[in-house]
Amino acid sequence: MPLPLALSSVGLVLFLLGLRLMSAALTKIAGGRLQKWLLRLTKTPLRGTLAGTLFTMIIQSSSATTVIVVAAVNAGLLTLKQALSLIAGANVGTTVTAQIVVLELYQLVPPSLLLGFLLILWHKTRQAGFSLLGLGLLFQGLQLMSGHLAQLLHIPIVRSLLLACSGSPYLSIIVGMVVTAIVQSSSAVTALTIALAAGWALDLSTAIGIALGSNIGTCVTALIAAHGTSRAARQAAMAHLLFNVLGVLAVLPFYSSFVDLVASTAPDLGRQIANGHTLFNVLSVCVFLPFITPVSRLLERAS
Repeated sequence: MPLPLALSSVGLVLFLLGLRLMSAALTKIAGGRLQKWLLRLTKTPLRGTLAGTLFTMIIQSSSATTVIVVAAVNAGLLTLKQALSLIAGANVGTTVTAQIVVLELYQLVPPSLLLGFLLILWHKTRQAGFSLLGLGLLFQGLQLMSGHLAQLLHIPIVRSLLLACSGSPYLSIIVGMVVTAIVQSSSAVTALTIALAAGWALDLSTAIGIALGSNIGTCVTALIAAHGTSRAARQAAMAHLLFNVLGVLAVLPFYSSFVDLVASTAPDLGRQIANGHTLFNVLSVCVFLPFITPVSRLLERAS
């Protein structure tokens, strides 16, 4: 394997490791308190959606949020209606990672790694240390990917696939969906897409398609978590998939207009991709929010 591609692969591993390390540490720091807090703030769909958004912004993983929600429904701590609002919010909260990524705060790498390592040495600050260590690894991985992913264009099969995607939003969505289902992180796939775009390996239309597909692919985690659980928990996981699939299908007839709208949000391609990811999820939630109550009742009656 050529050195640039090897470094890109190392970068992806570091990014995933950093993201999951940070997510796990933040969940341990605030997870128990936040779960109790979520129970209090899901009395209405709007409050539940805002709570899901904030919770996911804190732990930086919509997959972790949906797994926690499925587990809470299975334990009888949340109703299906409450779960749907939290899951809708998780879709918005996870887009914060992409917004952080485009800031390219690579100068944070050395202090984050050093401070994180020092904090790990003390028991009381260990989880905070892991969180900072994860942040440092995340940006170190992103820096490696951004600097070397353009070399992927020299591989014929990759070049052919990207050219095919540039002419078809459907193929872009499928690629995003499959890759995210394998990697188990829509944040990582969106970050990878931004890194590819930084090397002009992707155009905006293709990148948006991959980002939309990642919204569907990330549902696999919740579906796996729901296996063998109660009927209500399985319904929550299926509703997550249904919500994301319907959101993507709804935007397809207006795909070109949506891409043009995203292009007008920023001059920088990376920022446009991050904005498109956020805009799509915010619009989807705004459309879905009024239907959370009837959809939850329909699912409960259908069972």
